[in-house]
Amino acid sequence: MEMNHLEKTGKIKTIFISISILMVSLHTIYFYNSTMPEIELKKIIQQTIRFLLTIGLLILVYRGKNWARILSVILFSLGILGAIIGLITIKTAPVNKTPLIVMILVYSIAVYHFWFSKSFKAFFDYQGMITKT
Repeated sequence: MEMNHLEKTGKIKTIFISISILMVSLHTIYFYNSTMPEIELKKIIQQTIRFLLTIGLLILVYRGKNWARILSVILFSLGILGAIIGLITIKTAPVNKTPLIVMILVYSIAVYHFWFSKSFKAFFDYQGMITKT
């Protein structure tokens, strides 16, 4: 069965949002390690595992797993909350808070897309894997 326009739009937006989330994650890893006086192997391993789990979660969302969609919305919402708290509490120049603002924007778009977007719902239905919970 051929995808209609709404389903194609949902697929494309899902891919772009997933790439954006991975870019934010990579930037967070880089930013954290570039500010440390020395690189901690344990922290690098933790960050690598977190990054790989993020990739896995986004793949499962793309494939239409409803539990993965719900989990990603919860985790991105917590990320938004953490970034807002960081934005308020971190005492630094405003330019240094730019990554937090980008994180808030990207995660907010992801939450909206995975929870409310008609194009994502159409793509999700197209995947044929929606389960009622």
